[in-house]
Formats: sequence, C-alpha cells, structure tokens
Amino acid sequence: MSSEASMNPQLGVRSEAVTDEYLQYLKQMNVMHCFVMFSNEQSDYEQVNRILDRIRRAGLTVDDAGNSFLYKHLSIHLGLSDRDRWIEKYNELNRILGNAGVPVGYIGNSRVSHTGYFADQYTHGALGRTVRMEEILQHPPVADPPIGEEELWEHFRYLLRAALPVAKEAGMRLALHPSDPPYPMYEGYPSLIYNSDCFRKAIRMADEIEPGVLGIKFCCGCWLEGGRQFGDILTDLREFVRAGRVLTVHFRNVSSPLPDFTETLAEDGYFDMMKIMRVLVEEKYDHAIYPDHVFRTDSRTGGDLAAFAYAVGYLKGLMNAARSEIEG
Repeated sequence: MSSEASMNPQLGVRSEAVTDEYLQYLKQMNVMHCFVMFSNEQSDYEQVNRILDRIRRAGLTVDDAGNSFLYKHLSIHLGLSDRDRWIEKYNELNRILGNAGVPVGYIGNSRVSHTGYFADQYTHGALGRTVRMEEILQHPPVADPPIGEEELWEHFRYLLRAALPVAKEAGMRLALHPSDPPYPMYEGYPSLIYNSDCFRKAIRMADEIEPGVLGIKFCCGCWLEGGRQFGDILTDLREFVRAGRVLTVHFRNVSSPLPDFTETLAEDGYFDMMKIMRVLVEEKYDHAIYPDHVFRTDSRTGGDLAAFAYAVGYLKGLMNAARSEIEG
C-alpha cells in the first residue's frame, strides 16, 4: 500500500476539557491527530502554549485550532462599530497559534442553525441534528437592519485585508467553512458561503491580498445539504484538492438535500460516502479528515465517546478500503 500521501483522521479537543484520559482515548483508537477549540478564558499566550504542549507530549499532532467565539463574531462579519477590536483579538490568537506551530486556523461567518435534535427514522433512536428550513426562516433577525449580500462580502474583504497578512507572517493558513445550512439568506443576514462558486469568489478575493493563504474546510455535510444547488460534490472536491485549497475535510452524511434534512450515520444518508473517499485517495489528499456532528447519545448507550469512536472507525474503514482498491 502506497505511503506517498496519507490523510489524517482527527478528533476534536476542547481546551477546557483536556485530560490524560481523553488523550489516551484518542491514542487507543490510533487517532494521532486532532484540532483544538480554545475557550475565551484559555486563548492567551501562556494557556494556549501550555495546552498545546500537553497534547503534543502525549504524542498527538495538532492540525488546526481556533476560538469559535472570535472567528464567528458577528461584529466582524456584520461590520459593526466595534469590529476592529474583535479583529485584533482574533489576529492575536492567530499570531499565538501560528508561532506555536499550528499550521491552520479558521476564518468566516460559518454559522450553524438547526430546528433541533430529534430521534426519527434516520437516527436509530438517537438524537440527530435536524433542519426544517421553513422553521429556520421564521427565526428572528440577528442583524437589525438586515444587510445585503454585497455588503457582507465587503465586510469579508475588510477582514481578509486585516487577517491574511497576520496569518502569513505567523506561518498559518486560514480555513473557511460554509454556512450550515447553506441557504442564501436567513436570520436577518446573508450566508457568505452557500455554494461552491462562493468558495471560488472568496479564494479569488483572498489571493488578491495574500495568495495561497486562504483555504477551505470541505464540509461534505454542507455540500450534501445544498445538493445540486451547492455544486457537484465529487467534481468540486477533486478541483479544490488539486488546487491545494482543502485544509480539512468534514466527513458527514445527511438524509436528503434542503429544504429538510436530518444528519445521519455516514452509511445511512442519501450519498455513497465511499465515492468521496475514493476521490480523496485518488488525489492523494494528505490533510485532516474529521467525522463531525455525530448523534447525541446518553451515558446509558456510551455517550459522545462511543458516538465518535463509531464514526471514526467507520471513516477509517472506508479510507483503508479505498486505499486497497486504488493503490493495491
């Protein structure tokens, strides 16, 4: 089996929940890569480096990291009067992460909205994230007054001008995630990324400022939620991997495209996830891959650790099968 390129299954580590037991859990599944999501209270130089050192001493590699409160901050993305203060806090964390050797950070207004977590015919009795778009469109507006798509892109350009030089200087690339669900407008403001052409527009815009710094989180779930309105998932994946833009893959399936869907086990959704894995192996994708948004289960049925163990095991099984099929 070829070892020229190897994608890295990863799981997440929350900065406030780093324990020896959890790091051992990752290692026992031979998941030697992770991302770290830092809390506000642990985003300073001393604590970031302390947490990264602890993870690395356990033998794990940190592929990417960030603070969702900062990179998703609405003042930044809606262009509110205090955005410069929050952009500086965001940039300072990226300086800390990049100088600590974390190669990938996060950028963009990648909100996640949903109707709730429910057990239905797709979840085997567990609770799965569910979207009913008609209900989400009734959510109260976050932006008052609402802004338009052109204005949102101007705010994004403003962020890129401030953030990309900092990331480049720190030796870091920034990964952009789609809105989830990928619908053009809801909750009073537009989605930045709701189809693959939006990604192409963002990359062109970023490359005018600092070529090559902006990449993407290729969220299979969002592509499948959007269906053909988002783009052809296999064609788009091959294009973005070949261009060196895919910095991490979120490996997730759903019951159907919008307007309504439930997140499913990888083998239960409407798309054959083996087709995605074949493209990744064929294109020698060699970055992180993460089985995100698992079912919510309680302690009687194993809880989150069991849910993620099943998801990563299935992912690794597909990965090894695709390698055997393609590489021999």
